[in-house]
Amino acid sequence: MYGRVALFLIQLVLLTHAYAQTETEPPNTLTTKAPTTTTSTTPAPTTVVWETETLNEGQAIQKALQYLLQHRQPDWGWGNDTHHVMLTLQLANNTGKEIEQQGLEMQLSAKQMEIEILLMMSKHHESPPPLGRLAAYTLALGALCKDPRSFHGRDLVAALLHREPPHDLEFAYATLAACSSAAHVRRRHIRRLLDIANAAADHSLDTISMVILALRCVVQDHRHRSLIHFVRRPMAGLARQQHPDGSFGSLTTTALAIQALEDSDSGPGAHQHWSLPAARKWLLERQGPDGGWGDVAKTAAAVAALTPASLAAVRPPHCSDKLLDSRHEPLDNNGGDGSLKLAYQSGHNHNDSDARNVSFTYTLWLGTNVTENYTLYMVAPRNISFYHVMQMAAEQDPKFKFEASEWPNGHYVHTLAGHKEEPMGYHYWLLYRLPEVPDPASPPGNQLVAPVGVDDLLVEDGEHYLFWYKKL
Repeated sequence: MYGRVALFLIQLVLLTHAYAQTETEPPNTLTTKAPTTTTSTTPAPTTVVWETETLNEGQAIQKALQYLLQHRQPDWGWGNDTHHVMLTLQLANNTGKEIEQQGLEMQLSAKQMEIEILLMMSKHHESPPPLGRLAAYTLALGALCKDPRSFHGRDLVAALLHREPPHDLEFAYATLAACSSAAHVRRRHIRRLLDIANAAADHSLDTISMVILALRCVVQDHRHRSLIHFVRRPMAGLARQQHPDGSFGSLTTTALAIQALEDSDSGPGAHQHWSLPAARKWLLERQGPDGGWGDVAKTAAAVAALTPASLAAVRPPHCSDKLLDSRHEPLDNNGGDGSLKLAYQSGHNHNDSDARNVSFTYTLWLGTNVTENYTLYMVAPRNISFYHVMQMAAEQDPKFKFEASEWPNGHYVHTLAGHKEEPMGYHYWLLYRLPEVPDPASPPGNQLVAPVGVDDLLVEDGEHYLFWYKKL
């Protein structure tokens, strides 16, 4: 490990020497859509180009990028914020140029970030590195077209997926980083994201924003596009939290919410509940005369929210062929924790189109006062009967195993989760078809009981099905 660090230091010296000898080196260009404006930077001139419908916004972002470059330290990094700044600068660079094609100063900063990663991995050789920091470096590497799954003999994505942190914000951030690296997120991770999204009122706006970003990344996988239905509800809930002044609270929370909601107008759910121009205006009004928002970290967050690209699309399209595609392969060969399995579609590993799939939830409640509550988020072929869904669910989770009697008019389910109907005690299983995920605090009325049996009930996209063991 230290040999790699020494090698990087030698490369850094050589790059620095080359930079010093290249007095005619053209200034580094950060292109973001705009009228061309040239400004000076420290330690080398940098041209920032930005196109926007609002000239003041373009000027503000130019000043912010200059602020970040001016606060670069002598080692070409930004201290504890190197990964955040490199990610932001690369998001603002939509020229399609990889880091090797950019100016020497950007290459030096990228080398400094790689040194920081190697030092972090060396320092935590015996114990795992901080997950949030590892996720941030993974995102930054992806933005630079560097494969974090093949980083000098280390698989940073596997390190992310092998750990499941207790804090939901950190978990969502790590999942977003893994997904942005072209890794297929595992089933239990998606379930946890959906669980957090469905309990949005119990979490901070930062957590919900990060969960939305992670889910949007997962949805981009063509096998999970039908999950967009489960993303729209938390997006609408987050959108409703916008304050009258346009913000979502603090600067960093507002910046994160903007990125989570920026494409909400492409589908129903959120766009009618919030104003993107008002949120951007609130951010711009808080920019300092020096171009920053108080410090390097806050400035990087604000710029990421104002640039066309964002955390929702970290990996540039031209980088796709640079990254190993593990969507159909495990990260390791032993099928252990590194394996990335197809979520939800039990027994179906083919690529179904949206038209052939429906997404829905299947929930079990035990007890009139709901003492046990289990939910599966599922994808199944269109026009499938609920009886077949029950068979799929039983394969996925033993709690959903069931027994049924076969009658001339179909199957009658009498036992679920080990609990059999007790006619003498008036305890029965009732099947409900609901428009929303069932909430024990607001149980459904009997008017929502499914009108037909499990064989004749065809599951529909976006609906929620509840089998409730209760006393009549």
